[in-house]
Amino acid sequence: MNQDTSTQTKQQTRKVAGLQFSKAGKIEYFLAEDMELSQHELVVVKSEHGNSVGRVIMPPHEVPTTDIATNIKPVLRKATKEDLERHDEEMERAREGFALCSRKILERNLPMKLVDVSFEDNKAIFFFVADERIDFRALVKDMASALHTRIEMRQIGSRDGAKATGALGPCGLVCCCERFLREFSPISISMAKNQCLSPNPAKLTGMCGKLKCCLAYENEFYLNERKGLPPAGSKVKTSKGPGVVTDLNVLKRVCMVRLDIEDENNMLRFPCSECEVVSKPRHIEKEEADKEYEKIEG
Repeated sequence: MNQDTSTQTKQQTRKVAGLQFSKAGKIEYFLAEDMELSQHELVVVKSEHGNSVGRVIMPPHEVPTTDIATNIKPVLRKATKEDLERHDEEMERAREGFALCSRKILERNLPMKLVDVSFEDNKAIFFFVADERIDFRALVKDMASALHTRIEMRQIGSRDGAKATGALGPCGLVCCCERFLREFSPISISMAKNQCLSPNPAKLTGMCGKLKCCLAYENEFYLNERKGLPPAGSKVKTSKGPGVVTDLNVLKRVCMVRLDIEDENNMLRFPCSECEVVSKPRHIEKEEADKEYEKIEG
C-alpha cells in the first residue's frame, strides 16, 4: 500500500472504544486513538458530571469517521491508583444505596425491582424494572434525604434487568445478555415457528420473561432449509396414498403425514422428497395452527 492510500485510510477511520459505566447502563463510545486498551480494563473519561471511571467492553477498533458522532469525547487515561480508590468508594456507596433503596421500595410497597445503582459525582442513578408506570416521587425524597445527593430513577426493560443482575439460562450457561450480547435485537414468535419448536412458554421464554434471544441465532438457517419443504397442513401424495402433513423435521428433511385411510396406524413418516404437494394450507387453517404461538407472544 502506498503512502497516499495509507494516509487516506487513516483519515477515513478513527479508533473508538466502547465503555460501560454500570451493569445496567448502555455502551457509550469514546475516542481511543494511540491507546492500547484491553477488554474489562478501567479507564477515565470526562462526562457532563465530571471525570468518570468506565469499563472497556469493546477495545479500540477502527470506525469510519462518517459513523462517529461529532461531539464524541476522548478517553483521558487508564485508571490510576487514585482513580481506582475513588471508584472503589463509589462502588461501596452504590452497594449501600442499593440496600437502602431496596428497603424503601418494600416499605412503600412499590411494584418495581431495583437492579443496579450508579454514582456519578453529584448524582445517584437507580435502575429498576417494572411492568407499569411507577409514581416514585416519595421514594426519590427518601433517597435524596438519606444520601444527600441528586437522585435519578431510570426504568429499563426486563432484558436489560436480566443483563444487569445476571442469571443462568435453562441451558445451564450464563445468559447470553450477560456474557456477550451488547445490543438486543427484536425477537418474534415467528422465529420459533420457523424452527418447528413446541409452543411451550417455559421453553421459549428466558429468565427475563421475554422470548429467548437465542431464537434468532439459527432462524436464518432454518428459513433457508425450509425452502421447498411442505409446511404443516399441506395436502400431499405419498407412496402409501394421499394425506396431510402434521409435522416437519427440517434438519432431517422428514415429515409426518396423516394418511386419508381409516386405520389406527395412519400416521407415517416420509422423506420430504417423496411427498408431492397437492395444496398448501389455507389461510384460515394457518391461523388456527398459529393460535398456540400467539398466546405466548401476546
